[in-house]
Amino acid sequence: MSAATHYSAAYLAQSRVTEVIVGYSVPIPLEILTTGWRIWIQLRPSSKNGLAFDDYLILWATIIGVGVCASGLYYGPPYGFGRHVAALPTKEVETFMKGDYIFSHFYDVAIASTKLSVLALYYRIFITPKFRFVVIGTVVWVILWLMTMEIVLGLECRPIQKFWDSSVHGTCFNLVAFSYFTNITNLVTDIWIFLLPVPVILKLQITRNKKVGLSLLFSVGLATCAISAARLTVVVTQGSTDYTWAGVPLGILSAWEPLGGILCANLPLIYKSLASIFTSLKSTLQSRTTRSGANNNTSPSSNTHDYNHTGHTHAHKSSITASQHASWLKLHNGSAAGNSFRSEVEALRSFDEEEEDEDGFGGWGVEMGRVFEQEVGYEGHREGEGDEMPLRGR
Repeated sequence: MSAATHYSAAYLAQSRVTEVIVGYSVPIPLEILTTGWRIWIQLRPSSKNGLAFDDYLILWATIIGVGVCASGLYYGPPYGFGRHVAALPTKEVETFMKGDYIFSHFYDVAIASTKLSVLALYYRIFITPKFRFVVIGTVVWVILWLMTMEIVLGLECRPIQKFWDSSVHGTCFNLVAFSYFTNITNLVTDIWIFLLPVPVILKLQITRNKKVGLSLLFSVGLATCAISAARLTVVVTQGSTDYTWAGVPLGILSAWEPLGGILCANLPLIYKSLASIFTSLKSTLQSRTTRSGANNNTSPSSNTHDYNHTGHTHAHKSSITASQHASWLKLHNGSAAGNSFRSEVEALRSFDEEEEDEDGFGGWGVEMGRVFEQEVGYEGHREGEGDEMPLRGR
């Protein structure tokens, strides 16, 4: 560009290309790994669940999330993203802006798809009618949001070529104002979605520690809101004249935001498998550090005794766990028809209290295909009228 003559060679040589490449590359394997892990858990022979609608949605969201990063890598660094616009030929800038237009479409679809996947998981797990009605309403809002974003983005410049070619005569919307609207509505929706199941979880007939644990598990997506908030602070760079340089943080956060949503959507399903891996590693390390000392200080007879005792304990715990897997916890408060509502939570399995760790979070897990069912009577029910005690208690 001719403007390059007004800047020093050191200024024109500045580059953030490595930062861009790393920022766009890291999310790709993480998205593929966690979603692939989730699909494997659902399809493995020991699982009776198979793929549900939310699994297909997260698979779609992952494809689009990878598309966000791939488009950023293809149209970004090769065409000047991460360098000062004054150092770039006009043709490179135009190609980068075309890629940015494609990138923006991928971004909108990616974050909407992750939201829809989380909502579909809620719909499958929680069957309380009122809760499902709220979930459906939220789904409608997300779809309308996506349609609005795509329509506005498609009509942002008239003609559309004006978006990437400043020499074309036409008009464009205020890009900064549009980006603020996109990010604020996106942030508010994220907060709403990730806090949505907490009131339902708090009503479950489980221990307080397990309620806290499940609430944290399903609301961990609030961490994604931090990315959205950080992105909101750099939206102003959309109006910068040096957008290929100043827009680097915004571009990277735009790639990481779908990653956060995908990780949060997958975590409730891969948590147990992930926890098992860490537990196995911890046990292996502990056994290696204590094995030599135990062999030197333990006689053969006591070894045999310990083996038998440990075997008996493990067998006892296995039988308890197996019975829990097959059991439902039912609370019938009232026998009259219409006097109760039902909330059924799939994927909730509660362990025995003795299996909990010191913090109380080791005694709960999420396992798809199990059902935790509750029926709670409306206010005004009298104790003793057709009551049934839980099928299993402590």
